[in-house]
Amino acid sequence: MKTLVVACLSMFLCSLSCETPPDPYARPVRREAKPEPEPVSEEAPFVPPLETAPAEDNEGLPEYMRPRDSRFSKKMWKQIESSGDEFIALRRNLHMVPELSHREVNTSRSLAQQLEPLGYKLVGPVGLTGFAAVLEGGPGPTVGVVVGMDGAPVGETTRLPYASRAEGYWDGRKVSVSHAHGHDVEMAVAVGTAKVLVSMKENVPGRVVFIFQPGSIRLQAGEGAGAQDVLASGVLSRLGVEVLFQLPVDPGLPVGRVGVPTGAVSGGLTRFKIVIQGTQNRICSGTVPWKCVDPIAVAAHLVQELLLLPSRHFGPNRQVVLNIGRIEGGDAGHTVAAGATVMGTFRWLVPTDMNRMQQLISRVADGAAKIAGTSVNTAFEKGPQHQVGNTAVLMWALPTLVRSLGRRGVMPGDPLAEPGDFSMYQKHMATAMLLLGCGRSSRDGGRRGEGSFSPDEETVVVGVHVLSNLIMDYLHDTGRPKFAPPKNEAAPATDGPPARSPGNTLPPGVTPPAGNTELK
Repeated sequence: MKTLVVACLSMFLCSLSCETPPDPYARPVRREAKPEPEPVSEEAPFVPPLETAPAEDNEGLPEYMRPRDSRFSKKMWKQIESSGDEFIALRRNLHMVPELSHREVNTSRSLAQQLEPLGYKLVGPVGLTGFAAVLEGGPGPTVGVVVGMDGAPVGETTRLPYASRAEGYWDGRKVSVSHAHGHDVEMAVAVGTAKVLVSMKENVPGRVVFIFQPGSIRLQAGEGAGAQDVLASGVLSRLGVEVLFQLPVDPGLPVGRVGVPTGAVSGGLTRFKIVIQGTQNRICSGTVPWKCVDPIAVAAHLVQELLLLPSRHFGPNRQVVLNIGRIEGGDAGHTVAAGATVMGTFRWLVPTDMNRMQQLISRVADGAAKIAGTSVNTAFEKGPQHQVGNTAVLMWALPTLVRSLGRRGVMPGDPLAEPGDFSMYQKHMATAMLLLGCGRSSRDGGRRGEGSFSPDEETVVVGVHVLSNLIMDYLHDTGRPKFAPPKNEAAPATDGPPARSPGNTLPPGVTPPAGNTELK
């Protein structure tokens, strides 16, 4: 018995002192790894990397993307951060009172009142309501920024406390007006940047020109593009503008990021109008429709056929999009209409697709008319055309963008569906369009061009930060790409705005904003 107790005690002591052999079926124990930094929440306030960015963030970056040094970035950000609420308040004020294309009278006057006390020279008029604000620094280059002012004939559905309730007339119809393309954000970014640059005026070696342009996206019948007015006025050549920037907002990108389009910056747009002729005699009426040609029925058939064209004649990579936006016809429900009109647009990226779509639309319209025994008239009108960004300017801008937003803040940008007329400048000078992210994953900000569009307000602060750094870097960088200003092909300036088509007239009793000086 004593021997058994001793043996058991020995086994117990041995189990305490000896290591337990490893279990071949046991799961391996993970070694503690260094905690990874938590990703920055998309809802966190925007803070630029500046000098606090970790050096390893730039590891692996190609040489052409490495951040460019700046002596002014940190100082400018302190002012932007302290004035952010002021910039956002300005955006809200502009958001509440949009005006249709070539009728931006109050908008233009409000912007002029913001800029003139800061010491900016107002040059114009440019078109009917546009103007240029010029900041004169020391000797150096001249950089320009194009800013759209016009609203869209789209009713706002955001239910924000500062939502637009403005109304106007579009092709003879009373419509609601809103900044569905984010021009309120663009204007607030431009004014905010202008205020930042004034505080840095002693360090501005050159000239900065802000072009506040009317009529940049949606135009009424008979109206010309605002970019055409800017070019015709000669303001760019007279002020010696070498390069133009534009920062439209893009809800497809999150706040704090900028999209750099490669290749096609924007697609082209072509408007079409199909007028269908009905039966014109006394026999035709709603009680005997078999004796008539019903243009409404022809239009209904035509709409179905037109909407099938992109999917049946173009592959998914061609990005041809067709939209029917308006159908008119008839005076009463008990009669057969004397005529009908179908209006729409189609977008394209390749010019050959534009020509092919025009042929297809005409062929479908003629075929529908032949089947119904009537006639149609098909007309096409060119809108904003296909645009490709200036590679040299975009490549130059990358180091500034990486320094301002970090390497994760610079992304490839998809072409905008409705970019406006910025492509017209490209034929005459160097341009660069950078897409300013304004979306949030936690909220639905709607789509650009629709009444539900609601860009995040912090986009204004980010935009001022990005644009201020781009302008200061361009003026100070001796290695920047050199460009010549556009040739002055405009007629000499005369009293009043340049000649326009009859459709581009201000409403009766409204005068252009005061305070602008004539071009010299």
